[in-house]
Amino acid sequence: MLRFWRLDTRDAAQMQWLTLAFLAFHLILWTALATLSHRAPPWDNTEQLVWMQSLEWGYYKHPPFPTWWVHGWTELLGRKMWVTFFAAQLSVVLMQFFIWRIALMVTTPVRAFASVVLSSLLVYHGIHGIMANHNTLQLMPVGLLLWLTLGAVRAQGGAGQQQPWWRWALVGVAAALCLLSKYSALVWLAVIGLWLAQDRRMWHWRAWVGVALALAVCALLVSPHISWLLQEGSPGLGYAGKAMQGKNDHDNLGHWARLANFWVVQLGRVLPLLLGLGALLLLLKRALHKAQLQAQLQAQPAELDACPSTSPEWRFVLFMGLGPMLLTTLLGAFGIRLGSAWAATYFVMAGVLALLWLPSKPGLSGALLLRSVLWVGVVAELVLALGMAFGAGWLADMGGRGARSNFPAARLARQLDAVWLQHAKTPLRVVVGETWLAGNVSVRSRFQPLVYLDADPQKSPWIKPHMLDDCGALVLVDGRDLAQPLLPAVQALIDRAEARGFVKLHWTRIANRGPQLEVMWAYLPARNPAACPP
Repeated sequence: MLRFWRLDTRDAAQMQWLTLAFLAFHLILWTALATLSHRAPPWDNTEQLVWMQSLEWGYYKHPPFPTWWVHGWTELLGRKMWVTFFAAQLSVVLMQFFIWRIALMVTTPVRAFASVVLSSLLVYHGIHGIMANHNTLQLMPVGLLLWLTLGAVRAQGGAGQQQPWWRWALVGVAAALCLLSKYSALVWLAVIGLWLAQDRRMWHWRAWVGVALALAVCALLVSPHISWLLQEGSPGLGYAGKAMQGKNDHDNLGHWARLANFWVVQLGRVLPLLLGLGALLLLLKRALHKAQLQAQLQAQPAELDACPSTSPEWRFVLFMGLGPMLLTTLLGAFGIRLGSAWAATYFVMAGVLALLWLPSKPGLSGALLLRSVLWVGVVAELVLALGMAFGAGWLADMGGRGARSNFPAARLARQLDAVWLQHAKTPLRVVVGETWLAGNVSVRSRFQPLVYLDADPQKSPWIKPHMLDDCGALVLVDGRDLAQPLLPAVQALIDRAEARGFVKLHWTRIANRGPQLEVMWAYLPARNPAACPP
């Protein structure tokens, strides 16, 4: 067995390779186990697989960059469920790489590695890290923005020295990617602005010319999205306004109860890191009390932090580690109804902050710290990832629970493909329905049809007015939704259908256990197949 703790922990190159190996382990572990355990991806992943059918400057709920990110990977690897897990976790590990680069500016290589391991235990970076939503996919741009900003300030020359203009231009690019991921990036930009104002290295006018350059580059790159956002009939601002008023949520909590719930939820999502840190401290304490180990390590000096906690770089860590949560809490106190997922990117510095609790004392060598953090990190990662896999797959089936993770997407798509071929001689080009049902059928169908979301052209700009008549379509409705009136546009298509029917199948992998899935279909014939896209 390779004994990692025999590495020279003061050798930055060796610790870099170990850090990259751990990030690769994290990426492969979560992607593989999610792929093996899930028969359908989370709702947000399905949404991205639907939206990526067309590259737009905005989608009806969110900015475009996360969808572009998923589109790029599906172009390379295929429009498949596992690619969304990979794309989401790749955003996580790239963020961790950028934050690790920041950690190297404030501490030793082995402690910077420990920060990466501890950060990996956060729910946002593990269990939620397989969700290809705009929160997870904003992690990479946020990490990039923080790393580039600190690098630009550190390279900042004096009043009469050459300024790193290219660095500030890159900061502007990263800021644009953050804003094009989710508008909550404004919180990050506000915190960065506060930090810049208090940092002495920015106390001359030439330094702020660099900031102005970054803002100009950011504005230039974001301007097409702003134009899309302000166009007549654009739904983006309306959705964002509803989110800030809590209208997109289904709870009935009062103002202060909602704020308290926001903090309680965040504590639960940070809890694995806290437990991992506690286990690490316990291992270190026990090891340091072993007399024989002490004797072996006395000749090796403790590897203290490279910078004291009062250094400008540590102040940056504190600002970025605490500022977003505090500012968001302040906004919540003044009336904005906070959503728990808004804080998904706020803990990118949590692993670095955790280093403040690691001891620096005689006998604590880098080898001891490395061995302890590897035991804690690898075991905790396996427990969390396997727990997710068993819970989403085997336990859901054994319990007879109809969850999104064990949704029989492939079987449903095969049956609906057969339904289409019973009525048509042309490939299936369009399915009509809500995101989850129609999206899963689209991804698993042999025809890979486009999805016409809720028969709403505003939600589905990739569907042209002529396509339904020319290409035909299958309209899909979950049988449980038939108890309520359908959307008028969907009902109108069903009324036009030449044939209707139901597909019924067991939800779980275990026959006769769990609910039965019942999907109504309605067939619209193709009038001009030659005009359809290939």
